[in-house]
Amino acid sequence: MLNICVDNARVTMENLKQVLACPLGIFLYAVLSGMVGIVILLVFFFMVFAESALPVVLPFIISFNAATSGFYLIDKGGLGFPQLRISLIVISGLLVVTGCFALTVLLPWESMFDGVRYLITGVPVLVCTFFGAWIGSKNKNKDRASQ
Repeated sequence: MLNICVDNARVTMENLKQVLACPLGIFLYAVLSGMVGIVILLVFFFMVFAESALPVVLPFIISFNAATSGFYLIDKGGLGFPQLRISLIVISGLLVVTGCFALTVLLPWESMFDGVRYLITGVPVLVCTFFGAWIGSKNKNKDRASQ
């Protein structure tokens, strides 16, 4: 009985590895890890900082997670990732929406459809996503040169 459970777990993990190895899996993992990171950091800062500081800190939190998502996309997907620029722009947009929505959940009196917040948050997030991808490409080139 235990062998059946172990075999099923092994098959499930192999299937999960295959899904995460394809471009869609790499993209989803990069986006979801960024989204989870944003929510975790926002909840942490919600408990540590004053409530009025969260909208100020929001662009920094999302930008950090966007840079890590961009780095991961290049690190796992490589420089030949299909539609790389569009993927990075979509990651940026999804992370901005996630951060602004999480801020609205934590602070219900904050407006969800504040265009200025989306603009102030979106520009540095887009820059940091491409910066993380650039660092990932430099890391890939360094790894190729050392081999």
